[in-house]
Amino acid sequence: MTTNDIKQLITSLTQANPSEAARIWINVAANKSLAIQVHEQLTHEERQGLAQKLLKADNKNGNKNNNLV
Repeated sequence: MTTNDIKQLITSLTQANPSEAARIWINVAANKSLAIQVHEQLTHEERQGLAQKLLKADNKNGNKNNNLV
């Protein structure tokens, strides 16, 4: 995957609603190497925003047993 592709993924993650971000991140995380590359390219603020979106998506799906916070 090119740097441009990774930047596009990051743009998609940052612009997505929590459910969409979770769906995208699940697909990214299926490839450990890609997940590391995307994570390394995220700014601190983007990482925090993604974590918040994933937490919201998780809570929306009724998972009350998470340990993200």
